[in-house]
Amino acid sequence: MTSATTDPFYASRLLIAEFVGQADVTAATRTKYRAHLGELLAWLNHPNTSRREAGLLQIADVSPADLHRYMAYLRGGDRFAAIEHHRVRGELSPSARKNILSSIHSFYRYLSAVRVIVVDPSALIKPPRVQHRPGLALTADEVRRILDAHGTPRERIQAYLLTYTAARTDEIRRLRWQDIDFAKATITISGKYDKIRHIDIHPRLMTELRRWYIWQDEEANRNAAIRAAKAHSEQDYVLLTSTGQPVPTGLIARQLKNRAARAGVHVRENGGRDNRSAVSPHALRRTFATLLLDQGHHIDAIADVLGHASVDTTRRHYAFASTARRRDTIHAYNV
Repeated sequence: MTSATTDPFYASRLLIAEFVGQADVTAATRTKYRAHLGELLAWLNHPNTSRREAGLLQIADVSPADLHRYMAYLRGGDRFAAIEHHRVRGELSPSARKNILSSIHSFYRYLSAVRVIVVDPSALIKPPRVQHRPGLALTADEVRRILDAHGTPRERIQAYLLTYTAARTDEIRRLRWQDIDFAKATITISGKYDKIRHIDIHPRLMTELRRWYIWQDEEANRNAAIRAAKAHSEQDYVLLTSTGQPVPTGLIARQLKNRAARAGVHVRENGGRDNRSAVSPHALRRTFATLLLDQGHHIDAIADVLGHASVDTTRRHYAFASTARRRDTIHAYNV
């Protein structure tokens, strides 16, 4: 077991664990915090990090200069202090660096609030400027081809849920059957920071959910693990693996990419086995917003369905005006 006697950075790791434990955020954000702060601690004491001071440096003892250098390291082409699969070559995007700095800001604000440190060393470090560009949005025909592609019954319902709820991957993987009201045709979604929203079930999704409910019930008769999960409402997830566990978010994304590739939608020639298409769950979420905006639906209603706390988020990330929408706006001005 790791202890203060065997780990020279035990105190730093305890502070990171304390911060992560108290943070009122999603599990995915906690994982992100651990990765970002773990890399910072590793960089501070890595042999490749030339520091004027000798000896080990705990994470609570960093200076603004250390953090400025760390941001420069992230912008460089060699993340030598990262865990192996993060050791990318090439500059990290401004968006990725801003995300990492946000974790660092949150950590040191917490240490300052609980009086572990007197001065927040990250306070004056400004985030890189991020220019938001339109991400991948599909056409209605491309979405239909993905929905109609061949695959397993679970892959099919996953694609329908992503398409017709515009929910985040983690939100659909945590859906339980008790969250679906077939009589009222509504779904209760637990979103970021445990915020609850209720959305109506699209008629096409309703048909698929009923079909999937019957299929999963029949599968439970053959599979003891699924049967055991369905016996308890808290474990009765809409999406279950053959071992009776919630489907991992990464698996949902990979299976969607493979389904899109089989449908011939945005295929990547050299994407590898798990990255055969540029289509992602977030691309379907973006497509939902883009197509509805193009059809003239109100952005505030779209923001509600997406679970955005502010319509500004929808506008900044999804409401990029199409050429046709800009043209219609000009032509609609009648004085």
